[in-house]
Parts: sequence; C-alpha cells; structure tokens
Amino acid sequence: MSIKMAALTPHPPLIIPDIGGSDIKRVQDTVDSLREISGEIVSKDPDVLVTISPHGQVFRDGVSILDFDSVHGDFGDFGAPGVSFQEEIDHELTSYIIEEAEDKEFDIISLSASSGLRSGFSGRKGRQGELDHGVMVPLYYLKEAGLKAPLVPLNMGFLSYNKLYELGYMIQQVLAEKGYEAVVLASGDLSHRLKKGAPAGYNPRGAEFDQLLMELLGDEKYAEILEIDQDLIEDAGECGLRPLVILLGIIKDLNFHSDVKSYEGPFGVGYGVVGFYGEE
Repeated sequence: MSIKMAALTPHPPLIIPDIGGSDIKRVQDTVDSLREISGEIVSKDPDVLVTISPHGQVFRDGVSILDFDSVHGDFGDFGAPGVSFQEEIDHELTSYIIEEAEDKEFDIISLSASSGLRSGFSGRKGRQGELDHGVMVPLYYLKEAGLKAPLVPLNMGFLSYNKLYELGYMIQQVLAEKGYEAVVLASGDLSHRLKKGAPAGYNPRGAEFDQLLMELLGDEKYAEILEIDQDLIEDAGECGLRPLVILLGIIKDLNFHSDVKSYEGPFGVGYGVVGFYGEE
C-alpha cells in the first residue's frame, strides 16, 4: 500500500516546551497523543512525509507546494529561535505531483526560489524555503521520535472541498504509480471560538462543529465531512478542515480506519489528534 498511515494533528506553538513552559500541562492529553502518533509514524519507516498546512503561502485559487531541495524554519516568531529545522525535500516526488496536476488541470502552485508572489495570494508571505508553524509543531514531535524521512510540504488552498478532495486523490495515484510508501499529515486546529477570550472570539457553534467532526472521524463517516454545513464551518472559525479534506482524498478507497486519540480545548481552540490506518 502506498499510504502507510495518515494523521490529523494540531499545531499550537505552546506545546513546544521552550514556548509553552508550564502551560503545557494544560494540554497534556494533546502532547501525549502527539508523542504516541509520532512513534507510530516513525515505526512505519516511510519513504516520505507529505504535510498539509493551513499556515504557509495559501492562495485563493490553488494548493501550493514547496519545490526546493531543502527547507528550513524556526520558532523565532514565538520567542524560541533556537528550536529550528533544516529538512530535505523529496524533489523528485514534488516534480511528479506538479506534472500530474498540470496534466489533469488541477490548481497547484509551485513555490520555488524563482517564484514570486502571485495573484490570488491569501495569508502569510513567508520567506523562501521556509516552513511554517503548522508543519513545525508536529514535526518537532516527529523528530523527537526519530523521523528521518524527507518532506513534501503542501499548503491548503481556498478551493471547493470537492476540488481539494479530488486533488488529494490525484496525489494518492501519483504515490502508488511511482512506488512511494508515504505517511500523510494534515495539520490543523479546530474551532478557535470555544470560549470567551478565545483567539477568534466566542461562538457556541464552535463546540458544535468540533463535536460533529470528531464524531464523524470516530465513526469513519468520511464522506459526510465534505457535507458539513458551510454556515457551521464559518461560525466555528477553524483552520483544519481543508487540510483534512485533502488527506481524506489521499486515502480515498483505501479502506482506512481511524482512531481519535484525544480532543481538548482549554485555551478556546480545539485540538484533535486522529490517526488513520490501512490494512497491513
């Protein structure tokens, strides 16, 4: 099987010890689950780790992909510049994905040393070859567990959910055709509106969204996730649904089952850790 495993993980920088300090105790379930799932991922010994983030260079009209030989990043924006990364990119697989997307007229945007800011941009500008915290937070725990695989970092786009799902399925086909054994990681927090004082303000529908999504994942009703009411999604103020939809496209028709390892939201943002597993 080309997809060895997949995971949905949150990305709050405060779960990095040098950043969160004593506050980490308030999200201990999330930390424990991340360590558990990181160990599982490393045990699969993947050829490549495909990451999907909502916080890199995000565009309204396409999914972007980092097309460098290597990428770097650190937590300097969060007061911990000493926690840094220098990671290899699987440039060959990146090229295969870009070529297949172009052949099938999918909206994919190659970000390389020669590419500049283009129309349709929405979100942080970033710097050339830089990882964002959506990748670096789960990567911290993966490196702690001993991950040595190269990366293929994708950034979600503001396309329709169906289009994102189809693009994910295309990536699955590329991985299978080229003989890769991959792990896929969708990085995303859930509602940012769980309580008063939350980062995006309070909305009671935030908890409703998180409960529904966790139930659908736990019950393996993946198709229903693409049908969640748009008003509920907007009221929740989430950032993880689009990366998750791409992940679900990548595991389409592979008979994966899921395990919701933990969910909590003590700071007003929902953190869910979910593993997806195929038949061995």
